Amino acid sequence: MLKIIGEALGGLVAGLACAFILCVVIGVIALSTDSSATLPGVFSATAGRQNGALALEFQPNFPGLAAVICLTALANVLVVARCRDASQGSSDAAGRLRSKY
Repeated sequence: MLKIIGEALGGLVAGLACAFILCVVIGVIALSTDSSATLPGVFSATAGRQNGALALEFQPNFPGLAAVICLTALANVLVVARCRDASQGSSDAAGRLRSKY
């Protein structure tokens, strides 16, 4: 149980990193095209100029960012649970095979 909790926390950190990378990518796209860029439901950025300098306006959608973070954590936990079940299943099968012969 502690391993799953640890993996969930690790998944939250990975989800936070993934959300941050998505935000940076959208910002770079907006700056490079000198227009707006949107990741629907998650984040949007608009490039412009203010006093002659480049400006970038961020508009995060917090429920969308939370969904990205939570889905990444859930995927991490499911992968760990699946790997754990697969490794236990293979060891059970190997034990049955050894006991048979």
